[in-house]
Amino acid sequence: MYNCFDIAKKFIELAKEEGVSMPPMKLLKLTYIAHGYYLGFTSKPLFSNEIQAWKFGPVIPDLYHIIRRYAQRSVDPEAVSIYSENELSKEDSKFINVIWNAYKRFDGLQLSSSTHEEGSPWHNTYNNLHNRVIDNFTIEQYYKNFIDEKRRKRATATA
Repeated sequence: MYNCFDIAKKFIELAKEEGVSMPPMKLLKLTYIAHGYYLGFTSKPLFSNEIQAWKFGPVIPDLYHIIRRYAQRSVDPEAVSIYSENELSKEDSKFINVIWNAYKRFDGLQLSSSTHEEGSPWHNTYNNLHNRVIDNFTIEQYYKNFIDEKRRKRATATA
């Protein structure tokens, strides 16, 4: 299994290839969203790091504490590379490319808003005063439903 830095590193590489800025909030949210979709499609976690429900959304504390110093600037690739432990498989690299292509046009605030919707893993966990850890089962169920709903809408639109 990967760590969050392995995934973040790939997103930074993709942004750099396209000359796109990668501020911390965007990187955090993309990494979280990729994890969610991966759980939704495979029922397996993409990375092993804990995700928590903070006031302003889901956060991967390990990644946040390393990249927060960049504020609104683009995260330096070396900041995460030194913590990256694994190369992504070809299949997983393609998966991250798909997520990148679907979400790269959104800034950090837009991505953050998408993770705050009522019924989201963040929403359901943050409102639980006893636990701030967003468990993988909760994320998986949310993204499975999200994926299924998108498929239903697509099937209805083409019928």
